[in-house]
Amino acid sequence: MCAEPVRNVRSERPRSSSFRGMPPVLKWVLGGVVGLVLAVAGCCGLGMWRMGQAIQNAPKEFERMQAEREAERKARMVVVSAAELLQEFEKDPAAADEKYAGKYLEITGVVERSGKGRYDQPFIILHGGDEKAKLKVECFFEMWEPKGEARLKRVHNGDTITVRGEYDGRISNVQLRECTLVK
Repeated sequence: MCAEPVRNVRSERPRSSSFRGMPPVLKWVLGGVVGLVLAVAGCCGLGMWRMGQAIQNAPKEFERMQAEREAERKARMVVVSAAELLQEFEKDPAAADEKYAGKYLEITGVVERSGKGRYDQPFIILHGGDEKAKLKVECFFEMWEPKGEARLKRVHNGDTITVRGEYDGRISNVQLRECTLVK
């Protein structure tokens, strides 16, 4: 007897696939939903990983940005005494305003008074040695660290100090903003 291979014979064993008997359209939809869920999960995972990297790199990035800002400020820095600055503004206000516009000033002067203004923003008012002069220098500080505020509390009327800050024009007095106490 000669045996021939059997073809097209179905096994009566049930298949393990749970998709059997499901319409093909439903299979495509289900596959698409699973694919979409995996894609969203992958993107979220990538986003979370990137956010973690950004948080880890934030201190280095902050230091780098501070160093760049300080280098840029030093490039525009003008060192002047409060007396010289105030004399220039009394002599020719327009020329002095133009000269100092966009500059970062380092000013040494005598403390007339200090305190806190609007929104608890600390300030110091400097004069050039003449307490009775009408024109003064107003220095406004932004406190980001407790050390800076503690240093400001040790400043008293009559002290000679050096302040650095952005020239912010003249309203009634010469204004500096974003100041730091140098000495």
